[in-house]
Amino acid sequence: MRTWPRNLAIGAGVGFAVGFVVGGTVGRIFMRILFLAQEENNGFETAMGAIIGDLTGNGTAFVYIFAAIAGVVLGLAYTAGRTLLPSGVRVRAIVFTLGTTAFMLGQITRANRDDFAFLPVTLSLVLVVFSVAITAAPVPLLIERLAPDRERNPGRLARGVVLLGMTGFALFAVSGVVIAYSEPRFF
Repeated sequence: MRTWPRNLAIGAGVGFAVGFVVGGTVGRIFMRILFLAQEENNGFETAMGAIIGDLTGNGTAFVYIFAAIAGVVLGLAYTAGRTLLPSGVRVRAIVFTLGTTAFMLGQITRANRDDFAFLPVTLSLVLVVFSVAITAAPVPLLIERLAPDRERNPGRLARGVVLLGMTGFALFAVSGVVIAYSEPRFF
């Protein structure tokens, strides 16, 4: 029983570090790419209150803090849910990365829905997918290295739960993409 708190702490720590370093850096770079792709949007305020084109210390700090907090959630989610995932670290990492990416794509498109009225939609969605996947992929690998879970072969019920969850995440992502493309365009 003492391993659960330790494993959760490792999951949170790994998630924080990966979220801060990878997610924060990639998120900031991708935001800059979006600005450079369509500079005529300079000065627009995003759904999160940022001004497009303003590269500020506060904005950068917010991106890194947001990514670190999201990373903690990723680390805790993986640590708590890995018993349901397939046996084998590589397969677990793939399933976790796909599920996380699908869920976050759906969530981010909903939270920033108004931004798709003036941002390039396809580029925005591709950058969201890449940034989430790049951030999520190392989390299971590092957690398994620092707090390995014994190899197991989850039963049919666990496989069914994972399949149901992945299907739900995929539908959530697809509906988010539909929402992004259905926003009225302002140019």
